[in-house]
Amino acid sequence: MKLKKNTCFVIMGFGKKNHTDFGITFDLDKAYQKIIRPAAEKLGYECIRANEIDDSGLIEKSMYAILMQADLVIAYVTTDNANAMYEV
Repeated sequence: MKLKKNTCFVIMGFGKKNHTDFGITFDLDKAYQKIIRPAAEKLGYECIRANEIDDSGLIEKSMYAILMQADLVIAYVTTDNANAMYEV
């Protein structure tokens, strides 16, 4: 899989997640759509995160290929997400 120039891969969970230590709920989809993606696009990057990968095969294979080829990687690790930490 070959990426376009100026690709930003965003490592983060999806949906609403609770922070185990503080009891706060974070809307990760909203943070991506309203903050992270617009900021990256303003800087000229095309954003993608794992749930947006269109692949009929193993998602992990495509995800790691994108992770390794991306020009910019943003990791949003506010919540306890083991998959996001592994990707980091």
